[in-house]
Amino acid sequence: AAGSDMNSLGTAIIIDGSPVSNNANMEGISSAMNGTSTTIAGTSTFNAGSVPNSGVDVRSISTDNIESIEVIRGIPSVQYGDLTSGAVIINSKAGTEPLTLRFKTDPKIYQASLSKGFRLAPHSGSIHVSTDYAYSNAKTTESYANYRRVNLKAVYSNTFNRLTSTSSLDLRFGKDTRNPNPDDLRSRLSSGGQSYGYRISTNGTWSANAGWLKSIRYDLSNSFTLKDSFKEQICASATSLYTNNMVDGTIVSNVPGRDYFDTNGEKITNFTQNQVAAGTFAIFMPDSYFSHYDFYSREMNTYAKIVANLFKSWGTTSSSILAGIDFKSDGNLGRGLVYPEGTPPPHSTNADSGYRERPLYDIPFVNQFGFFAESSFKTVFLDRAFNLSAGLRYDLVERMDALSPRINLSYEIVPRVLNLRGGYGITAKAPTASYLHPNNAYCDQTLFNNDVQSPQDKIVIASTRIFDTSNSRLEMAKNRKLEVGLDLTIASRYSLKITFYDELMRNGYTFGSDFDTFVLLPFLTYTISGSDASGNPTFDLTRADKKFFRFYKPMNTRYEHNMGVEYELNLGRFDAIRTSFFLNGAWMRTQSANAGYTFDFRPRSGSYVGTNVSVYDPFVSRINYEKFLTTLRVTHNIPAIGFAVTLSSQFNVFTRGWNDYNNDELPQLFISAEDGRITEFTPAMADDPAFRYMYDIKSPNRFTVSHTIPTLVFNLNISKEIGSKMTASFFVNNIFNSRPLDPSEISIGSYSELNAPMYFGFELKVKI
Repeated sequence: AAGSDMNSLGTAIIIDGSPVSNNANMEGISSAMNGTSTTIAGTSTFNAGSVPNSGVDVRSISTDNIESIEVIRGIPSVQYGDLTSGAVIINSKAGTEPLTLRFKTDPKIYQASLSKGFRLAPHSGSIHVSTDYAYSNAKTTESYANYRRVNLKAVYSNTFNRLTSTSSLDLRFGKDTRNPNPDDLRSRLSSGGQSYGYRISTNGTWSANAGWLKSIRYDLSNSFTLKDSFKEQICASATSLYTNNMVDGTIVSNVPGRDYFDTNGEKITNFTQNQVAAGTFAIFMPDSYFSHYDFYSREMNTYAKIVANLFKSWGTTSSSILAGIDFKSDGNLGRGLVYPEGTPPPHSTNADSGYRERPLYDIPFVNQFGFFAESSFKTVFLDRAFNLSAGLRYDLVERMDALSPRINLSYEIVPRVLNLRGGYGITAKAPTASYLHPNNAYCDQTLFNNDVQSPQDKIVIASTRIFDTSNSRLEMAKNRKLEVGLDLTIASRYSLKITFYDELMRNGYTFGSDFDTFVLLPFLTYTISGSDASGNPTFDLTRADKKFFRFYKPMNTRYEHNMGVEYELNLGRFDAIRTSFFLNGAWMRTQSANAGYTFDFRPRSGSYVGTNVSVYDPFVSRINYEKFLTTLRVTHNIPAIGFAVTLSSQFNVFTRGWNDYNNDELPQLFISAEDGRITEFTPAMADDPAFRYMYDIKSPNRFTVSHTIPTLVFNLNISKEIGSKMTASFFVNNIFNSRPLDPSEISIGSYSELNAPMYFGFELKVKI
């Protein structure tokens, strides 16, 4: 999950010149507890969109008002920043267009859209308006869970003398709903969220034509998204400590301001005056209770960019230069997590961690500046075309910066037949607001609980420690990209493209642990020993031990190495049979790992009290994934009757997965529960009863390589023009419903089903 989040986060989606941002999403309220960046609900149905520290919610983007899409998977121009994986550049429709109605349906989605572009008065430009509605139900057997979306967009374009500009206004509404499952009478889980927002953007190009300076382009945008989300459920087996204590190092009781003493008259609790005034207390939650909590998010994103384009040519040589700056600002003005006092969200797996409300509007905006320059040079050398593009980008965000050189070149080996190309570059992604300003970690420990139901007799004493989880050593994630490719053209008609790529990221973002995230704290237990003159109970300290408290913080320990070969063979259209053939495919391999130390914190004799922390070297395990697939797309069309049919066959040759391990059984170090020191773990300790619980004998099955059998899937798409105003399309994926069973290499006798089930849909397009 961490790897997919990083890939998604590192993909820039740029609409009409300005990126769409998820950097201000702060709904990951559990990162300090268990190292995840998702919401408590763990699904997008809680936060009405994408989760924090991942990419944008693409469900909110309508595909019906798109004029063009460019996907950059390789080494992008330096003018594109704040990315590591690649970029998707989307240009919306502008100008005139007939009134167009589209309707799409399949077993999971209903979608309708309407668009119209018309010219205003002479010299007043044109305006294009569009709207769409979509309803999605992921599983037909779960009608209580659905998503719906409404978008409205207006694009105005005009030319003023030498300035060509386009401005747009997007209004959007999205709603996730998960009503209670009628068959789930125990938890009555319900969650949902809705988002409202706008995005206003403008871009323009001023034609200068003054010597080298040819044009200046600007891009401006601002967006605001209001998200209100909730989750509620009946919590079972929920007995846990809850306190609203916000003062580090203090001990409170279940009644605000009520102090308790030991038999020597020393005060155990240490309420401050502020705590008493705020009604600070500690209670034990019942075994079962109803929990409802909300998350209020108000995301604000601003972007500005200006680029100067210079060009000069002489003979067969030309040179172009672009230089510019961009600025991004992302922040959240919401209230954040809100829940009724005394009924917090269900407790996490980290038993000593506690939730606290945190207003997001107190968190500063994240501002990022980028400076870039790039030169492109084209010439003819030895009667062969030579192209070189080289640029440098510098990004600055808070105390972090990144320098990103990028270069692409190509050279004709055989004129108009064989072309060699290559490239090298660094891309960098700034951390999001939730990485830069994570929640504090709260350690809430029970010192006494008499476990009675009577409110007047109930006594709870609890301590709170608070730890800052921010990472002053956090740095911008970088991805090194390398490409080499060949382009072959035969008979000026057939083309073959082969590309080898290698990408290496050593410092991707994650929430992880290091030696500082294990804090050795006193573990104290009291019992009632008697009463004082007023009849109030007094206490004896019956246990004074030590216990590690673990939390998670933002780190740069995500390692990913991607490499592969992609190929495309385009045979074009054979007019005699009105059919075109296109073959493409790829072999790819991915390796991911935790580049930092790995910690194993396991109980001894069923208790974490007095338990040491095992430490394994960095890269203790590497997860490997390999895949080889190829797709043949055959398109037959008859223009005279407006008919086209496309049959694609996708052949998955193999998929393999395996793990590499680096001494994952015997720890190299451990953090001592006696004094917190880092100590060497020797082989002799594996036989010592005092340390044997730290030695983990793992199954040899972990070395097993899993692979799938070859599979072949056929997809069909049929399109027919009905007159000059209407087009109907029908598609079927996995038309033969091929779902073979693949035997497991690990669990003998078990099988997994390959390929997605048959899926079909219909689209109708009408122009008026």
